[in-house]
Amino acid sequence: MFRRHKLLLLIILWGTITAFGLHSLMTYKGTPGAVGHTPETWPHNELIANPSAKPLLVMFAHPRCPCTKASLGELELLVAQAKDRFAAAVLFYEPENGSAAWSKTASVEMARSIPGVRVIIDRQGAQAKRFAAETSGHTVVYSRTGQLLFSGGITGARGHLGENGGFDSVLKLVRQDASPSLPRKTDVFGCGLFDRCIITQTAQRN
Repeated sequence: MFRRHKLLLLIILWGTITAFGLHSLMTYKGTPGAVGHTPETWPHNELIANPSAKPLLVMFAHPRCPCTKASLGELELLVAQAKDRFAAAVLFYEPENGSAAWSKTASVEMARSIPGVRVIIDRQGAQAKRFAAETSGHTVVYSRTGQLLFSGGITGARGHLGENGGFDSVLKLVRQDASPSLPRKTDVFGCGLFDRCIITQTAQRN
């Protein structure tokens, strides 16, 4: 009888710990990152020219953020579905005095493999700060005349691929079939863009 009670207590304890862990994970995945105030008109900078021929999408990313792989996956899908309706660039943050291996990650290589997407190293996050990007995966879209069309994330949760409002908004905006009710700002799910401590094995693989 004592053994049965002990086993039952162990099962209850295991179930409680598992449930708590799953709840914490889901809460973490669904918690958006910080978002600054994106400029309403294109800010002059030294790395990317003002959009002219077509809308321009810019994603700000941390090369070692494991969540960013999903953002890049959605960007790849956007490029395929939009069929050359926009230009795109991904700016990867690099800290001051960063090591030579800082930007040699799978995420950077993934971005470089997307057709037509420019990959730029943003030293000390200078350009990200101009656009008030604070979370990896923050994506902005500007019109040909330099007006802000969209600012936010293109995933529905941290590291989550799948249907989401940000992706739909960007796709409709660049196709010029957006309705007035279309959301122009969405939450961004990812690691802190200027975090120098994302050095886990998972982050290094992504």
